[in-house]
Amino acid sequence: MLNRKLKIFVYHDLTTQPSEFSQTYNLNVYPNVFDKQVQFIKKNFNVISTDDLLESKIPEKAALITFDDGFKSYFTNAISILKKYNMPSIIFLNMEPIKGAVFWAGLITYLCDKHSEFRRHVASKAKLNYDEKALYIYCSREIVNSFLKLKGDTFKSEVDEYVGDFATLQNLESVSSNKLVFFGNHLYNHDVPLLLSDNELIESFCKNEDELRKYPNSRNMFAFPFGQPDTCFSRRQIELLLENGAKKVFSAYPVINSDISAPYLHRIPLDTHNNTKSRIWFNILRRSFKI
Repeated sequence: MLNRKLKIFVYHDLTTQPSEFSQTYNLNVYPNVFDKQVQFIKKNFNVISTDDLLESKIPEKAALITFDDGFKSYFTNAISILKKYNMPSIIFLNMEPIKGAVFWAGLITYLCDKHSEFRRHVASKAKLNYDEKALYIYCSREIVNSFLKLKGDTFKSEVDEYVGDFATLQNLESVSSNKLVFFGNHLYNHDVPLLLSDNELIESFCKNEDELRKYPNSRNMFAFPFGQPDTCFSRRQIELLLENGAKKVFSAYPVINSDISAPYLHRIPLDTHNNTKSRIWFNILRRSFKI
């Protein structure tokens, strides 16, 4: 059943001391659990690189390992584990926070989680209920910046502590010639794509692409921030990015890919609770029937 399908796994943070952000949104995997998952993937699948995918060199039982955002833990923890098993991976980066700016996803989730006044502000501006569960996906730049101006505060230090350590330019440079490590595009910062105009989306994509081209291991592949189809990005935006140079576009919608040659592909998260073979298999197999 799985032989002719492409399994793509997505991770974010990988540390024994996850930040509040990673814990709240279930983004962290403990390194010892990740090691077990990598062993499992290597034993049961044929792990391909991004170049294999771009060149359509896709064997049966193919799998691809990806990371999002740009947490420092990818560079300090994940790469060494993957190297031990000679397994390639790609990390989709937001270059603006790596260069020192506030991580946008961290800012909007921090404000939604910590400030009732901000929730009321967003609900009022976006004409939503205050108790909307995922209020952060309605946080446009205009709405957020109007609140920051009102408060006279950027909340950067609070957000940095809430999110945890992000990679640095030095981290990227240190692995730029590593044959197992590839960089992909995740927008210049982690905006909700559906809240961006066409021009804003392409501007952010191209600005990030310009930064990534400085590294020989960058590839013209794109993963949507937040990653949920229709809720966070549209079919039109997929086509727009493909028209503007992206060779492959990825969601974070958790299903296995039946059409392995498609330019638009889905990814399955493995979290720290997938810590046994049976749990990993269950997580994979239940996804294969979702489409």
